[in-house]
Amino acid sequence: MKKGYYFTTKDLLFIAGFSAIGGLASTYLNMLGDFFQSLLGFAGTTQWAAGIHILWILLAVGIVNKPGTAVLLGIIKGIVELLSGNTHGVLVLIVDVVAGLIVELVFLLPVLSRSVKNILAGGLAAMSNVFVFQIFASVPADSLAFWSMLAVAGIALLSGVIFGGLLSQVILKNLAKTGVISPELEKSKTKWAKTGFVLLGILICAVAAFVYVQTSKGEGAVTISGNVAAEQSFVVADTSITPITVESSLQGKTGTYTGYPLRQIIVNAQPGEGADLVLVTATDGYSYFITMDEVNSNPNLILVVSGEGSDAIYSVVGAENSKAWVRGVAEVTVIQSIPIPIYSGDHPVAEFHAQDWQFEMDSVHFSLEEGSKKLQGVAVNKVLASIDNAAPYTTIQFLSADGSFDCDLASVQADDSIRIFVNIDGYQMKYLVGTIQGEVFLMDVERIDLK
Repeated sequence: MKKGYYFTTKDLLFIAGFSAIGGLASTYLNMLGDFFQSLLGFAGTTQWAAGIHILWILLAVGIVNKPGTAVLLGIIKGIVELLSGNTHGVLVLIVDVVAGLIVELVFLLPVLSRSVKNILAGGLAAMSNVFVFQIFASVPADSLAFWSMLAVAGIALLSGVIFGGLLSQVILKNLAKTGVISPELEKSKTKWAKTGFVLLGILICAVAAFVYVQTSKGEGAVTISGNVAAEQSFVVADTSITPITVESSLQGKTGTYTGYPLRQIIVNAQPGEGADLVLVTATDGYSYFITMDEVNSNPNLILVVSGEGSDAIYSVVGAENSKAWVRGVAEVTVIQSIPIPIYSGDHPVAEFHAQDWQFEMDSVHFSLEEGSKKLQGVAVNKVLASIDNAAPYTTIQFLSADGSFDCDLASVQADDSIRIFVNIDGYQMKYLVGTIQGEVFLMDVERIDLK
């Protein structure tokens, strides 16, 4: 009799399904976490939902009942998050695979009952993200103090116990009553599989960590380009700008930072008249913009440097928007924004200015003709809701020089995944309409008509 594969087709379907649902849910949860962070403003706010990220792994483990499920799901879920526009990039892959490894290791423990393992795995796996982010993602001098880190990790642990361990257990027990899953792990000889999948998870983490570190490394200099008199390179060893020390808060915690005022760095490059935005781009492709008004008025906005010479890493800290705290800065681009006029009939009723929506925007990964890019976008329904002088309309028409895209008002109001994205191309601000799944409806939008 021919020996079957380790994972059956049914197993793989469950793993793929939970990976897709969990990956997309995690991307949306990150957006929701940012909302709670800005609303409540204290450290650990975003960790209230850490357990929901783990729920999908524990559900798959309970249904498939095979060692290796957690690691495999962590890998696929991380890839889904990466491709769905998660702002953390490759780091999410490390976070998800580490979580999967912890679940695998907890379920290898002897003596403990299945329910205890489920709760313990949920809590520890959820908590692990705090330490992964502290190791890899902190900007210079931005790591949490020991007690603060424990407090944040404690919130994640509690979330993992409730939303990961207990909730998954309730769901699995109800599924067991239907006969979908069995109450115990299979008794087949799977020692090789346990070891193999754990080693695979460690290998994936190591490779992802290497990629993340390499892509987020500094280049020893920051290019100041765009709407400036002459392109310049900022190198800490060559600058005459005096460093300053400021106190700034990121995600509810306050830290002290020493660096070079971003305003002075840009002034030295002589920005052109009308320049009103600054796009900060990291070596890994992540970018976010800061208004020139903030550059001129925020004394805490500085460029911090760590390392020396060609290995120096520059990071922007002190921005009002936490998404504009960018690690591993490669380029600062000065831009003159171009708004999109919005018409009701033949009458202009509003304009879309990207800088008015910077706190509402999220990053999405797009594959465009000029290459793969992460763009910032805001929901069209939010923009429409801000217009109060338009005549009644049922259709929104986006126009470009090459065509148009129409969508009905009811669909837009019910779906905040339809967004206007900012696309900086050759130092010019352009716009596209698409979805947070990376689908493009229309490039180079120049006008919006409400009909």
